[in-house]
Amino acid sequence: MTPTLTLIIPADWPQRRRDCPWLLHDAAGRLLRRGCSEPAQWPAPPANGASCILLLAGRQTSARRVALPPPPAGHRPAVIGAALEEQLLEAPAQLLFAVDSENPEKSGQRVGIVARARLAALVERLRELGWTPRAAWPLGLCRPHPAAWLCGGELTISHADSCHSLAPDAGLTQWPGLGPELTLHVLDDAPAGRHDETLDRLPRSEQPPLAPAGPGFLYGELAPPRAPVAWLSRLRPAGRLAGLGSLLLVALLVAQSAWFAWQERQMRGRIDQAFTAALPGAVKVDPQRQLERRLADARRQNGQLAADDFLALAAPLAELPAGSLRIVAMDYADGRLRISARLDAENRARLSAAAARRGIALDATSPDELTLTPGETR
Repeated sequence: MTPTLTLIIPADWPQRRRDCPWLLHDAAGRLLRRGCSEPAQWPAPPANGASCILLLAGRQTSARRVALPPPPAGHRPAVIGAALEEQLLEAPAQLLFAVDSENPEKSGQRVGIVARARLAALVERLRELGWTPRAAWPLGLCRPHPAAWLCGGELTISHADSCHSLAPDAGLTQWPGLGPELTLHVLDDAPAGRHDETLDRLPRSEQPPLAPAGPGFLYGELAPPRAPVAWLSRLRPAGRLAGLGSLLLVALLVAQSAWFAWQERQMRGRIDQAFTAALPGAVKVDPQRQLERRLADARRQNGQLAADDFLALAAPLAELPAGSLRIVAMDYADGRLRISARLDAENRARLSAAAARRGIALDATSPDELTLTPGETR
């Protein structure tokens, strides 16, 4: 099995410094070597390339604890961005999120945050060097915690609820979270300069950081490429024996799928444009529902009826001849108008046409029950 290289990336790498701490583990997770050097002195990757794990130190990341719905929905970037929206300084679309799913508490899960542009630049640079990142996490989410990780000129403080970075100079005693329960881990030999004597009083440990399981920030366009599946090659001889008819059928299905995919992208693009124009800066969760709600609010603010208002839903009833609709009961709730009434087939068709002209859905599956809701007639 190929050993795994873990790179601890400072916030100023590679712009101001080219060296960084690294750890080399075997397939069983045992530490083989550790060091701090430039890429030329890192353990050489195999000829066919190698994967690595990134731990981002210092101010380039942050972490918050937030309550999220159960996965997989709760781990979607849009859901996480909406949950953290009031705590973010940038738009969620410009950020990446990494959820620490290990040992979640009632108060929520720890979520790491990094700028999308920063991580994309790191991934591109490492791929140029022959390394393929397969996971990326904030150093502050690594085990053990609580802990203080000293890397160059920055101190990353990790707690159960969050992590933050500090300069290891005078004034550390003013931080209430920097106490004797922390263990100091010095990750490189770079001089930290003048530092507060508080660091000298912290117990020290040589235990290397352990990243949570999973890819962390690497999803979407930054996800590592999937390794080819060996058993697929065994299907190639059988594929060569497929007849011309099967090939034509596959080609037709591929073309049809590509056409549907193109139509879907076009539709999503138009929805995104309309959503951005109508709700600039809003987090997109359910665009259609959000736009409908915004339109309804705008109509009401301008003295107009919204599509789900009672009078708008009851309007088709006015087109029925007098006395043709004998209402027994009527109920309006949650944008739905339910009517218990007797209506013959001719007037039922007339009511359906009137509802369709107004963009109202009429559900008349039961002879004595009618339901009017905003939407297309069924």
